[in-house]
Amino acid sequence: MTDAAAALAGIEPVGVGFALHPDAEYLGLCRGIIESDAEFFEIAPESLWLPTADGTLAPSPWVDVIDDLCTRSGKPVVGHGLGLSPGHAGDDEPRLARWLEAIARDQRRFGFRWYTEHLGWITAAGLEAVLPLPLPPTAEAARTTAARLARLQPIIPVVGFENQVSYFAFGDPRQEAGFWNSICAAGDLWLLLDLHNVFTQCQNMAVPMAESLADLDLSRVIEIHLSGGSESEAAWLPSGRVLRIDSHDGPVPEPVWEAFAALRPRCPNLKGVVVERLNGTLAPADVPPLAAEVRRARRIFWEG
Repeated sequence: MTDAAAALAGIEPVGVGFALHPDAEYLGLCRGIIESDAEFFEIAPESLWLPTADGTLAPSPWVDVIDDLCTRSGKPVVGHGLGLSPGHAGDDEPRLARWLEAIARDQRRFGFRWYTEHLGWITAAGLEAVLPLPLPPTAEAARTTAARLARLQPIIPVVGFENQVSYFAFGDPRQEAGFWNSICAAGDLWLLLDLHNVFTQCQNMAVPMAESLADLDLSRVIEIHLSGGSESEAAWLPSGRVLRIDSHDGPVPEPVWEAFAALRPRCPNLKGVVVERLNGTLAPADVPPLAAEVRRARRIFWEG
């Protein structure tokens, strides 16, 4: 058994969780879900940092608020990053070192059971994108990504990555599951399978979800994300084509629920599921249906 497998074996399943965003309105609206329905919490550490004049990443005032909420609840916490830029192929050691230092500080505070990062790259030639951009599904990209993610393992032994949603593909999108397998194998890593990302990409590229996931090594899946989205406006593209958008601002679509129910018994190392909703997209009337989604996910997770 590898070190990563041994570390994962020591983690009990934590059920269905909910993402905590540093937003007072969101936390207030979702108080019932946070206190009663969620079985664990997911935190994006970067949302709790402030860049300083000397380039370090200092804790924001929100870190105490979120820490107090987690401590009072006694519920497990996992980390989910956005900006590590695991697919970066150049030399950005100073930035990476600052990132790792900040994650280590948050690990000491929150005790993440595991840590996942968005697949893709953000930084290149001194420029920085807002969201991770897609990688070509090559052996070199898999090795590069695995090597950078492995830098997290001395901090948090169980490390994984989330499959991204792309609105174009380098070749056949059915290749992506094999690419994810290659990254996992190269770095002894795990996968956070975002099913709405898969649904969005498959809908936009006219590929059945089952075909897209046919080659995936499901033994590497430790977490699943469930979320909703919306449709783009026809005016966005000259063709008038409407695309599915992974906007986290609506209910989980039924095809995503169906995929989750079908995959649940086939993922032997699944430790947790997170129902996602973006802060700023909730009205009071949206909260009861969202709470019902968390409870629905719990039934599928624990009962199959």
